[in-house]
Amino acid sequence: MGRLVRRLFLIATLAAVGALWLNAPARAAEGAPPDGPVFVKIPSISFSVVGVANKNKKEVQILVSLELEKGQIEAVIDPYRRRLQDAFLISMAETWDSRAPDAPPVQGEEIKAKLLKAATDITGPGIVKSVLLLGIGERSHVR
Repeated sequence: MGRLVRRLFLIATLAAVGALWLNAPARAAEGAPPDGPVFVKIPSISFSVVGVANKNKKEVQILVSLELEKGQIEAVIDPYRRRLQDAFLISMAETWDSRAPDAPPVQGEEIKAKLLKAATDITGPGIVKSVLLLGIGERSHVR
């Protein structure tokens, strides 16, 4: 009889653990903070660098993702998405426009720092932890 009770206990324990494991994605969808880092992909930041006589010197495209502070969920960014996109576009366009023609390329750390400052200015402290650069592309129009 003891063997049957142990088997039933084992089956009940496995069923309870399985139910908790299967319920984890539902909890995350309901807005429960996830255990790992949360990244929010931002639409690409694309702009033209205009030179002398209003001619396009180059086109730039930057892909970024924002890492949120621990305990934050992606929905916390939703009210700020449009303002973030606008601020990122303005900040990056100003960065490229202000560079001298013979200056070295813009470094990734400089881009990340400027985007993090813009994100923190808009969302306030404690929401965005860091900026992850997914890609930077430049295409020259100089012939």
